[in-house]
Amino acid sequence: MSALLRLLAAVLMAGLFISGFFYFVASLLGSLAFNPASKAWKELVAKLRARLEPPKPPRKSKLPEVLTPFNTEALTHLSLKPAFTKKTGWFDHTFEGVFNTIYREPIMVFAGQKNGKNTVVVAKTTDHEFIFQQKAKETHIWMDGVPVAVWIDGNLLTAGKQGKLLAKMTLDSELRQWPVIIGQSEGATLTNGELAISPIPRAVTLLRNLSKVEEETLLVLAVLQGMKQGR
Repeated sequence: MSALLRLLAAVLMAGLFISGFFYFVASLLGSLAFNPASKAWKELVAKLRARLEPPKPPRKSKLPEVLTPFNTEALTHLSLKPAFTKKTGWFDHTFEGVFNTIYREPIMVFAGQKNGKNTVVVAKTTDHEFIFQQKAKETHIWMDGVPVAVWIDGNLLTAGKQGKLLAKMTLDSELRQWPVIIGQSEGATLTNGELAISPIPRAVTLLRNLSKVEEETLLVLAVLQGMKQGR
């Protein structure tokens, strides 16, 4: 009996060692894939970009192939909650979806991959491609391949060492609408998804006329908050 117990213990220890080894390797490969300077990062971004293109058999996709142009009207009608057409599974950590207007017009498609606390999302409108890299409490943002901003603690800062303030949002859990300061004044409010009454809540309420860059800034903020809804 003791020999059998020793054998079972040895098998269990071997299993734990092998599981730990594969977990270590997977974590290492995952961390490399989320390093923008690595070849693995480029391959990951290319893979996610490919998921946004019309699929070639046998791959199927539920993403729309034609998008509604992004403009002021589309921004004011943008729904906060994206429609996920594919969610992560046990072994497949990729996901896909679309941001629609409240009238179900597709504005932006996206594909992402999650690894622990790290997430990379490639998103596309009719005008631009965005990459969102979330790690811990920071999210780094690229537009058309160029690093443009970092989101941290309610502040959207320019990319780089200077980190100038682009926008600031008051993330008060008790408010239904979060004030957004763009430039020197309040430009809009963003809906708090946790307190939204409508099942398809409007993401943004404009408080003044905005420039094209300011509208794109609001789109980024809406996407950052919307990605938290239902993934």
